[in-house]
Amino acid sequence: MHPYGSNMRRTIMERTSSARCIRAFLIIFCLIFHRAGFSQAFKTPLDQNTLDILANEISGQMIYNNEILLAGAPWVREPEEFTDTFYESGRIYELVKSYGIETTRLERLEEDGTFDYPFEGEFWILEPEKRLVARLGADAALVAGGSQSADVTGELVYLPPLKKTTVDSMLAGGYKNEYQDKIALMWSHVWGDEAKALDSLGVRGVISFRAMDRYLDPNQVVYSYGGYGSCKNLTFGLTLSWRQWSELLEDLQYGEKITARCYTRVESFPNKYETVFSWIPGTEPDEKGVVLSAHLFEGYTKRGANDNMSGCVVQLEILRALTKLIREGTLPQPRRTMYFVWPDEIGGTYAFIGHHSDLVDKWSINLNMDMVGEGLRKNKALLNLSETPTHLPSYLDGLVKTFLNYVWRTNDIIYLPDSPPGRRGGQYFHKPLVEKNGSTDPFRFLIHRATGGSDHICFNNPSVGVPGVEFSTWPDQWYHADTDLPDKGDPTHMKRIAFIGAACAWAAAHCTDNVFEGLLDAVSDFGYQRVAERYQPRALRYLETATASNLDTALTRALDLIDFAVTREIDAIRSVEDIYSRSSSTRTKLRSRITQWELFGESLALQVSSYADIRAEELNRDAPEALEFTQEEMEADRIIPVLHLDVKGKQFSIERSESFKKYFQNHPDVIQEIGLERNQMRAVINFVNGERSITTIWKSAMAETDTLILLNKVISLIELLKSVDWIKYR
Repeated sequence: MHPYGSNMRRTIMERTSSARCIRAFLIIFCLIFHRAGFSQAFKTPLDQNTLDILANEISGQMIYNNEILLAGAPWVREPEEFTDTFYESGRIYELVKSYGIETTRLERLEEDGTFDYPFEGEFWILEPEKRLVARLGADAALVAGGSQSADVTGELVYLPPLKKTTVDSMLAGGYKNEYQDKIALMWSHVWGDEAKALDSLGVRGVISFRAMDRYLDPNQVVYSYGGYGSCKNLTFGLTLSWRQWSELLEDLQYGEKITARCYTRVESFPNKYETVFSWIPGTEPDEKGVVLSAHLFEGYTKRGANDNMSGCVVQLEILRALTKLIREGTLPQPRRTMYFVWPDEIGGTYAFIGHHSDLVDKWSINLNMDMVGEGLRKNKALLNLSETPTHLPSYLDGLVKTFLNYVWRTNDIIYLPDSPPGRRGGQYFHKPLVEKNGSTDPFRFLIHRATGGSDHICFNNPSVGVPGVEFSTWPDQWYHADTDLPDKGDPTHMKRIAFIGAACAWAAAHCTDNVFEGLLDAVSDFGYQRVAERYQPRALRYLETATASNLDTALTRALDLIDFAVTREIDAIRSVEDIYSRSSSTRTKLRSRITQWELFGESLALQVSSYADIRAEELNRDAPEALEFTQEEMEADRIIPVLHLDVKGKQFSIERSESFKKYFQNHPDVIQEIGLERNQMRAVINFVNGERSITTIWKSAMAETDTLILLNKVISLIELLKSVDWIKYR
């Protein structure tokens, strides 16, 4: 528990209701007044001169040009790429070297197994008239993943979506003669029992379509997959555009007989990972720095400009711009090292981290960019920020928001009293971050809770423990489609996201005493908003929905939630210790800000307790009291689990660890016996960090999942982790 949190229940219950209300009001009023008095619409941890230096050097057009160079078209790979170097990793490495940056490597790691790659694919209509419909190369997403090599000629027949009863009938031997050697036109590719059923009927292949928005862009094709790899007859799937597919369906519905020829050539290659790794050395190389990540590959078949060459070239420009500014003396050498990693998505990132586990303790934060280049207006999108997860409190959320806010307030037309003027004669941005060949779109952003789906989850993994955020442009109407091309990109938006990334990285890597104070304000301001929006209302709702019989439990749960929320923000402020100078003045200011938050937490607890008294009157019962710690809770509070040294930065999934697999073979029912839901188990594992006690982990997991969990179940899971050498007790 937090130092002030463990005694919170007993302290607050000693106060009278009137004293609670008065003190809570005064503390909240004073703190809010204090923070509001110092809030400035455009204040960031960096001074305006540094912001201008970054804005003037970073080029959105260079980013866009590099995106065209690296993902100008979704061409078929050359065979030598599979035995030598993939195009993207080779070109990124060459570009980094061309900027005169010698601190860079191209690393290859072998991986077990093989992967398939389609080199050829064609879809012909032979009757009623011979014509080529699609060809791989021109139609990049034509061959569905999982397909085998095939050369099939047969009648095209329409198969509507299959119900389970139909699939069962097919597997039982029905429909045999009806579909033998046919090619099925279907609404989606098939997997599992559906694939087995069609295979048993002698169906040779499936022609389907897939699109993100088939009406906005009827010619787009989303890269697709099917369960064709292990079938005898059903050996391939081809994916057409909605326009092509619907025309075929229309012809079949009119009774036209269509004979088609489908040809695919798929080859297998040994798995491998390729990662480009570069860094800007800091003057304090053994201290914690910053790692920026953007994946080069998401499977070797799909090649997208926005997903994710945009993230790669944006970070390439950050690397180029900062290196140039440091080299020419415009910016000093940063105190901390900045690392840049361009890997395979997720799997390659885990492989890189495992190969460089010594670097894990040298990373304070991770800035991950995935799909950041498309124009906002064109894509009807916002720039999204997925914040750090609750188990890794960090200064990073507040740091990023302050620069997002800066770009928004200077590159949008906002009629507020503190809005600065633009140029005379119309609606102009105050400090425009635009490119000549880019848009003049206003900048808009959204911050949301931590989500997965990209490489930041590798850093957020509790075995790594580096707080990471993800930048992405969403929604994306060309997501995973062969029309994810540079024409959707916007040099202006690319300049802005590169500016934001560079500013965040620079503030974290060169956190001087001048940067520190603005960073402290940014982190604290973000925390106040997060507590007010997410946790304070939830705590009050526990009481609002309580009954007379469970009001004590509801009060305990509400106080624990407030404790959890405030502790998270205090730990986020405390995380600045990773990067600040440790001068006497910064230490004093940090302690002062933590004291403010401790008072704020006490005031929130008083508010909750006061409202609990009001609820007691409404329910016609005595004033509630928070439940005292049980003996089991006190004992669990003395035990602090810590990751085993063989796990930290080296193993990333308990389910895939050899020791767990061996244990599971002998105890196949162990997970069911523990009785935790999957999200509860994941939360418990996430909160193990070598500092939290079992009791704190238990309460954190309940706050995170918004569910009630029995402590003995958490203890059972912790004991399981200990028995398979995933953790030990400090």
